[in-house]
Amino acid sequence: MSKKFEKVFISMFLCFFIASCTNQSLQQQSLYDALGQYEGITNITHQLILVIAQDERVKHRYKDANMQRFKKGLSDYICVAVAGPCEYTGDTMQMVHAGHNYTNTEFNAIVDDLILAMEQLGIPVATQNRLLAKLAPTYKDVVYQ
Repeated sequence: MSKKFEKVFISMFLCFFIASCTNQSLQQQSLYDALGQYEGITNITHQLILVIAQDERVKHRYKDANMQRFKKGLSDYICVAVAGPCEYTGDTMQMVHAGHNYTNTEFNAIVDDLILAMEQLGIPVATQNRLLAKLAPTYKDVVYQ
């Protein structure tokens, strides 16, 4: 009888454990909230600008850029990409990058810079990966346009 009770107890424990794991995944924080909402997104964009300014691989690409406009546009774009309550009114990514002929190496450098900026701000890796997954499809609109 003791073995039967033990099996029932273990089965119940596993059911509760699995149910709690499922419940946690269903209640996963929105990416917008995980990034700190719009303020957090603008902090990431600001930090990215600081990192780019030190990156010899790509900083020349931003030499004549209006960084305030860049910061606002990228922040709004990210906000929309992560289902935040924002409106992006800028041009499409394809139009923004048309004629610049960005290379794979430059695209990857910017991704590296974004990761570094998020690390510097203490953004958890899982949240970083969620954001990168949302932004990855823009590759086709940026490289060699």
